[in-house]
Amino acid sequence: MSLTAAIDVGTTTVRSAVFDGNGERLSIARATLGSRHPFAGAVEQDPDELVSTSLTVFRRSLAEADLQAADIDALGITNQRSSVVAWDGDTGHALRPLIGWQDTRTKERVAEFVSAGIPLNTSASCTKLEWLMANDDSVAHAHSTGALRFGTVDTWLTWALSGGAVCVTDPSNAGATGLYDLYGGDWSNDVLALFGVPREAMATVAASDETVGHCDPELVGAAVPLAARCGDQMAACAAHGMVDGTAKLTLGSSGMLDVGTGSTIADAPTGCYALPLWRRTVDGVLVDEFLVEGSILTAGSVIEWLVRAGLLDRVEHLDEVARSGSPGVEFVPSLAGLGSPHQDPEARGTIRGIGLETTAADVVLGALRGIATRVAELTAHMDVTGTLLVDGGLSQSQVLLEAVRETTALEIHPAPDHETTVRGIALLANRDN
Repeated sequence: MSLTAAIDVGTTTVRSAVFDGNGERLSIARATLGSRHPFAGAVEQDPDELVSTSLTVFRRSLAEADLQAADIDALGITNQRSSVVAWDGDTGHALRPLIGWQDTRTKERVAEFVSAGIPLNTSASCTKLEWLMANDDSVAHAHSTGALRFGTVDTWLTWALSGGAVCVTDPSNAGATGLYDLYGGDWSNDVLALFGVPREAMATVAASDETVGHCDPELVGAAVPLAARCGDQMAACAAHGMVDGTAKLTLGSSGMLDVGTGSTIADAPTGCYALPLWRRTVDGVLVDEFLVEGSILTAGSVIEWLVRAGLLDRVEHLDEVARSGSPGVEFVPSLAGLGSPHQDPEARGTIRGIGLETTAADVVLGALRGIATRVAELTAHMDVTGTLLVDGGLSQSQVLLEAVRETTALEIHPAPDHETTVRGIALLANRDN
């Protein structure tokens, strides 16, 4: 029976799991990722930490299942989208910290495009790459020598695990950069030129389920096939069996609402985006599928803020505390701006309705209801009716799911296994599943 491993590099955590040929999860391991904020709006991470932590949790997941790397038949990688790494292709070393998808240092540049009627947001990679070209001497030097490589997290991790032999991405990650031509299925030369990004620095766009090479045995322990890669939301879609018309909400650090459009590139409503879902092999033929996506910039991040602010002692106590709270506190959860449909990076959260009688539990309940209100706004804007599939760590909150049911009037179907991203990328990596 084939064995498939999955690595999920998220915004705050890395997970690795092993699945058997029947899709049963044999093990899972987790570790946290650090981040730094050197100036207002900046979100950075250590690219080497992403690699070392991924290897650590991969080895832990193998040990938990009493396996060796040589036992694994396929490896899939899923990841936080839009975050970018710059490295030297000759040395293999990262040139500077990763710029995260939540980073807003290019908001003025993004505002120029928006004012010109061009839909863009600070999450997209394109202005981050432009900023690196203009502001980082090491990046400029690597460009001058022809050694510069740019990549999203899937590309960087694949490069590292392959010992620098493989430099690829897939449509779902390429689409999140803002540099991808949906209709052409590859990088747009015109958009690359607009942002001053050299095409030779970018990865080859491969199918999401294509085996593109093998891990370096000296690093990983065996020449494990690199069998799949896609963005985290798309991996969750795979776990749900996304088809045309399926609506899926992921409640993680952010909230992402995806509606499948099959092989059609649909017109997205204001503040939302048509994106690649994946490119995969169906009956021996490569098929491109698409979706429309809307965003809630802070969901689980709001709960993390409640803990840091001392209003909630532990995330694990979220529902217990919320159920002891009383309604009345209005909490707008725009702690890092407003996503769809507003796309306002300057917006900040507000709390209203606080009186002398207000308790911390009241604020916690208000925060969950505030997230549910944003979900309701987004589902209405994207014309979601009937059933809404829900996954992500925050979907474990029954109080939140009850609030979403109440505010949306939709039939809510939470995933039976909230670890949908690792399951989804494993399904793509193992075509027998």
